[in-house]
Amino acid sequence: MDPDIGMYGVLLLSGLLGSLGHCLGMCGPLVMMVGLQLPARGLAAWPYHLLYHGARIAVYALLGAVVGAIGSLLGLGGQLSGLGSVVSLLLGLGVVLLGLGYLGWLPVGRLEGGGDWVSRGMSRALQQGGLLGVVLLGALNGLLPCGLVYSALLVTASTGGPLPAALGMLLFGAGTIPALLVVGLGAGALSAAARQRLSRLAGVLIVLVGGQLLLRGLAGLGVVSHLRLGDVVLW
Repeated sequence: MDPDIGMYGVLLLSGLLGSLGHCLGMCGPLVMMVGLQLPARGLAAWPYHLLYHGARIAVYALLGAVVGAIGSLLGLGGQLSGLGSVVSLLLGLGVVLLGLGYLGWLPVGRLEGGGDWVSRGMSRALQQGGLLGVVLLGALNGLLPCGLVYSALLVTASTGGPLPAALGMLLFGAGTIPALLVVGLGAGALSAAARQRLSRLAGVLIVLVGGQLLLRGLAGLGVVSHLRLGDVVLW
């Protein structure tokens, strides 16, 4: 069994939980604006929402391929080298810090600033409307500063290759679609309290994956022993 399968499952689940929690508050209003514009323009909703999310997830996959290629250069694929072990330690620490932020213990919000140029581009895309405007809006949404996306990228960097990392980000993005699609089609959203609880659950998952990366780095350096469950190397 491929040891990355468990990581892919966590990415998909964290995307789903994060979308029900954090993303509904951050991206939900934007998706609702798209949904409100389509009827006014006489456009069928489903194809345009799918294009919007497809463009957003394509950007996630592209970013994943980039960080996966960097991870491969740093020796994060397969059996870790000395450098790869150190990088895994640093990645694990970064993921844990982001996860703690989603648990409300660190100021993750500061990491999500500095996206003014993206916001301006999204405003122009909204004004343009139509097929191109929806695609551009989705692509720019994929570039919005977001701690949840940052943590997923750090996790996929540990896969050690552009294709596995791109697949990981595709799965993460796919997990975010259901909740945002429901909001975009006008079915409403969860309460603020429920969103906060789900965000914290996503934070717990992120911290667990970060801990696994930390232990993987320590095992590569010989500080702790590797742990296996059958053919699966947990770290």
